[in-house]
Amino acid sequence: MDIGFYNNEVINIKSLLLSTEDKDNAIDRYRKIAEKGHITCPFCMEKLYLRAGDVRDIHLAHRRGRTCQIAKAYDTYQAQVTRENKRHSVIKEIIYTDLKGQERFKTDLRVKYGYEEKGHESWKHYPDIYLNKNGREFAICLITNIHEIGDTKIVNLINKRNKYFVDKGLETIWFIEERELAYDYDHRVLFLWEAEYGLAIKTKEDREWDKLVKDLIEEFPNVSVTDLFGYRSYGSLDIDVRSLYYVHSEGNNITISTHRIILDRKKSPYRAYALTKGYKQNISYALIVEDEILLCDQEIEEKARLEFANEVAFRVDELMNYTLDESELIVTVGESIEYRTEETSKTTDLKEDHDRRFSIDEDTLSEVLVVDIDFTDYLLKVKRRTITVAEARQLNHYVRLNKGELIHYGFTIQALSKIIDESIGRIDDPAIRTWLVDIQYL
Repeated sequence: MDIGFYNNEVINIKSLLLSTEDKDNAIDRYRKIAEKGHITCPFCMEKLYLRAGDVRDIHLAHRRGRTCQIAKAYDTYQAQVTRENKRHSVIKEIIYTDLKGQERFKTDLRVKYGYEEKGHESWKHYPDIYLNKNGREFAICLITNIHEIGDTKIVNLINKRNKYFVDKGLETIWFIEERELAYDYDHRVLFLWEAEYGLAIKTKEDREWDKLVKDLIEEFPNVSVTDLFGYRSYGSLDIDVRSLYYVHSEGNNITISTHRIILDRKKSPYRAYALTKGYKQNISYALIVEDEILLCDQEIEEKARLEFANEVAFRVDELMNYTLDESELIVTVGESIEYRTEETSKTTDLKEDHDRRFSIDEDTLSEVLVVDIDFTDYLLKVKRRTITVAEARQLNHYVRLNKGELIHYGFTIQALSKIIDESIGRIDDPAIRTWLVDIQYL
């Protein structure tokens, strides 16, 4: 191993010797110091020997056959973190020192390095820091150097460690190096590497967000909360709010940013719906241990939930009160543009119009018709009975061409038909009724 206890402190023998100008003489000097028993194992206090041969790098070793379990665990851990950058050890020590300091006034709290706490059990993997709060065990892990090159290897490594810790009964908390953070908050998107995707964890605050989002969906059942903010999901999002934590370092000043997200599909390119933009906290505040590590500012969280709920309500209200001009562009056929107005609809023979419109097959229809509407907006217009003839026709064409996509809005043809049934009896214009009734037969 590379550490030993010398002159009443723990030293890293490799760093010490490699930083010395006359390395050969320094190696010989420390070898003799070690032989006389003045460099010992920081775990078992047994005598260590300095090895610096051609086969292995500079290291300290126990007498043959006397290596202690914690020293073996330390070597396993060091091999585990070889891929991490230099900031990893600095950030880890700051987190450890902060958590360790809380032991003095919390009698049910124990904080240790992972290899120290679990070394006697000869684990295959060790967390950076082990925390036990009143019997609840946590594995605290810091990951750096997440990038696209070799991402699959990192994903496998993280998944293997995560599963190992969970199987051992530990709850995992991952901190990610800040340089991996990438988002477009205007569209509520947090862009992720595959490795980041698997590091999102569930906390007490996430369960509060779950409740809020589900309440909003229940209050506004015909509106997609994600669509309201311009987010385009790959499919139907399961409401399972999770957290990602990024570590930001400037010298010895460490902050942690907290992000509440809903993961999108588990397929490249990876991303998530961002409920919050994320906010930074001083590490000493973020790491306060209660039943679990706080990792958030509860006042900020409550304010963020209130702002999110208000923003949803505002956007729904905006949708319900938005109306289009009666001569709205409804369809593009080739290079020509066709309009339909209330005036022309009054003079149209509805039966002939119906026969003309639906005599072509749907494959042909999909080739010649280009329809792009805000489905949620039009649905609200049907419910409020404010939809125009032009809009009813647009909706008809849209549903014909996109039946399989309605599930993205949480709808089926049957659900849409029910809404039409509830509204159509109070719609006077026969042209509007014709377009809407036809949808029910799709």
